[in-house]
Amino acid sequence: PPAFARAADPSDLFDVIRRTDVLVHQPYESFAASFEAFVRAASEDPRVVAIKTAVYRTSGDSPLVPALIAAAAQGKQSVCIVELKARFDERRNIEWSRELEQAGVHVVHGFPDLKVHAKMTLVVRREDDGLRRYVHLGTGNYHAETARSYEDIGLFTSDETIAADVAA
Repeated sequence: PPAFARAADPSDLFDVIRRTDVLVHQPYESFAASFEAFVRAASEDPRVVAIKTAVYRTSGDSPLVPALIAAAAQGKQSVCIVELKARFDERRNIEWSRELEQAGVHVVHGFPDLKVHAKMTLVVRREDDGLRRYVHLGTGNYHAETARSYEDIGLFTSDETIAADVAA
């Protein structure tokens, strides 16, 4: 995405999002250069104190699970809601859950009577003026392969009203 292309350093993505919301349209804009760059930056940035996400379906080559594990290893709060009712991916989601839990990520499973089909990630970052929340919301899944073929919209924002809703 053009707004992210100007970011020389991964942590610069947060500066971009703080200045303006960024809307991406997959597959026409790169999932790797948008969402995947966002979670990598969050896991690597020493100012990030928490990464929280909801996973309905992801892929083996997605950096999401490694980012959550890396964040937990660095002492960051790392939380993941994993939907176990992801059609065709139930087994893989159980495997992800176990791997995440063993690495110290706080894993929450979906509700028995409710399918959680959300694509949202909340990043909490310590900044000079206090804590700031950054959010990615989107349609579809956090699945790198389908992001290259299905049409989805993603929004990156630091809007406090949206961030509070995602946090709640």
